[in-house]
Amino acid sequence: MSSGAWAGSFDNCKQNFYAVTAPDYLNQKLLNKSMELCFDGFATLYSGASRTPLWSAEHLTRERLYQAEQIPREDSFHSESRLPNSMQAQLADYKNSGYDRGHLAPNADMANTSQQYDSFSLANIVPQDPRNNRYSWKNIESVTRYLTKKHGEVYVVTGVVFAGKKVTQINNRILVPSHMFKAVYVPQTEQAGVYYSPNDDSDIVEIISVDELALRSGIDVFPAISSQAKAAAMPLEISLGDVSDRGDYDNKKKADPKADQEQPLWYLILIEILHWVVDNFFKK
Repeated sequence: MSSGAWAGSFDNCKQNFYAVTAPDYLNQKLLNKSMELCFDGFATLYSGASRTPLWSAEHLTRERLYQAEQIPREDSFHSESRLPNSMQAQLADYKNSGYDRGHLAPNADMANTSQQYDSFSLANIVPQDPRNNRYSWKNIESVTRYLTKKHGEVYVVTGVVFAGKKVTQINNRILVPSHMFKAVYVPQTEQAGVYYSPNDDSDIVEIISVDELALRSGIDVFPAISSQAKAAAMPLEISLGDVSDRGDYDNKKKADPKADQEQPLWYLILIEILHWVVDNFFKK
């Protein structure tokens, strides 16, 4: 059994949302057969129509990620027993599908074994192109962790989009997303931005605003942030190799000399690169 609260309300996991406000759907039709699921460490809106999550939300902190680094990965993919049988994805659905079982809330963000186990629920998993999952998306996840360590906390909503008239299915049951997105909001800088990538092997990643994501997906991922933050896409790097120190991290350390005293900037980047290398030995 998952350690999360019973489906039907985000009351028990509202801390995962900025200003305790969950994403809002501009197109209510997208909520057909949807269920709210609280997990240990993240919140998920699940669709019984696609048999995938629509998004998973996390509140990442520097301390949480340092704890997560101490936990070895243990794959434990499992169906979500809180869902009605007709809505559940099953392990057999992914067998020989040609797609990876891609996490929305990543295993590497999880600070304890309970959170890690919950992250492997199929309610947090989507069919993801193998190259996208193992390369482009791994880089994006690593940069998001780097941003969290740099600024202290980041709110994240990772989700999927089903665009176009023709949607691919696996096992005639699970819909394959056409696109993936990861939206981040940094309270320290009051900036937000979105990674938006086709779910294929093209390695294409766009950086767009929260408002632009709403136009493309019908989802307002951060309803409580300012209109200015929604309208402007903050500069986001595609990979850790592109990260440079823009000065705000050093300014933060001057204001708080104890902050990351033993973890200089080069160390944070190195740790995320090592995580990326290690994770690529594992197939989802």
